[in-house]
Amino acid sequence: LTRLSERLMQLARAEGGRLRIDSPRDLRPTVRLVAEDTARSVRPNRIAMSLPETPLLSDLDPDAVGILFRNLVENALRHGEADGQVAVTLAADGTLRVANDGPVVPPEVLSRLTTRFERGSAESEGSGLGLAIVAAIADRLGTNLTLHSPAPGREKGFEVEIRLPVELVP
Repeated sequence: LTRLSERLMQLARAEGGRLRIDSPRDLRPTVRLVAEDTARSVRPNRIAMSLPETPLLSDLDPDAVGILFRNLVENALRHGEADGQVAVTLAADGTLRVANDGPVVPPEVLSRLTTRFERGSAESEGSGLGLAIVAAIADRLGTNLTLHSPAPGREKGFEVEIRLPVELVP
């Protein structure tokens, strides 16, 4: 019940809270902090992360970035292979990709996964709110959230891709 309440509050924030701040900040520390925090509850090296070497400035509120990123990583861990790795890539253009090696999600299920309380199957754990929260943030940012299954270049897996607003350095 506590976890469901937390997710409902995150959804409310995603739909109506402040997502932008006045001065840009580097996204990398927030992503790194959430990944390290999440990694404490899983076996070592389960999360493989690739971040740009230089700062990635954005006017996204760090809390909103944390909510978005935590939901993506926790979903990838929960629905991937038990011993599998979750690959996280944040590119210099702001493209965030989170992929696991779980089973292929059928297209008809994939198209519904960003709907509130929708889960991949009745046996799936979770509230069915994680991707709905991420989709609400993406919608308010005016960016696309793309779900792929199988993950690009693989025979299985699931990948979520979202382009975060960043200041591109020439």
